[in-house]
Amino acid sequence: MARPQNPQRKPQLLEDILDYLQDKNLAELSFRPLAEALGISSYMLVYHFGHREQLLEEIVHRVQEQLSAPSPEQLAGLDAPALRRQLLLVWECSQTPQSRVLQRLGFEAAIQRAAAAQSAPDGSALRAAGFSMWREAAAGWLSARGADEQTSAAEGTLFAAGLCGLWFGQVAAAQPPEGTTAAFHLLLERLLQAAP
Repeated sequence: MARPQNPQRKPQLLEDILDYLQDKNLAELSFRPLAEALGISSYMLVYHFGHREQLLEEIVHRVQEQLSAPSPEQLAGLDAPALRRQLLLVWECSQTPQSRVLQRLGFEAAIQRAAAAQSAPDGSALRAAGFSMWREAAAGWLSARGADEQTSAAEGTLFAAGLCGLWFGQVAAAQPPEGTTAAFHLLLERLLQAAP
């Protein structure tokens, strides 16, 4: 009879894996070296995550939890000042060292997804993290304020591209937080001014 799974073990193991990946990349991730570094058996990783692709899915999910966009329904009832407060809080949370690691891992996973999509056109590749959720959230807020569909879609896309681009710039180009924070404030004001 199989031993029951400890529900606290998997989340803790995932946090340990994310700590391990702070100075490593996903392309090099494999169970045996990972297990050795964590001081566990590779069987333990297989038991909790199945295979490498499932572990990557868990990492992407963790990134989405940390940096997720509110749903359009969550934002619909917010006025402009409340939306500003909420998005400034999201930005502030995204500036922690752990969030930077999660951003980098999310970008790596998105690149791997794009490469895998070429060999897995049936949609079995990793799902993209972030961009579409932020686009839908921003467009949904504008729609709830009475913006027409075309404006909502364009401004939502611009906001998502700007936000994800700022995060990417911080990770890939080591842009200083002061400059990207100032740019985020401009991006946020653009979104708020797009509402009728």
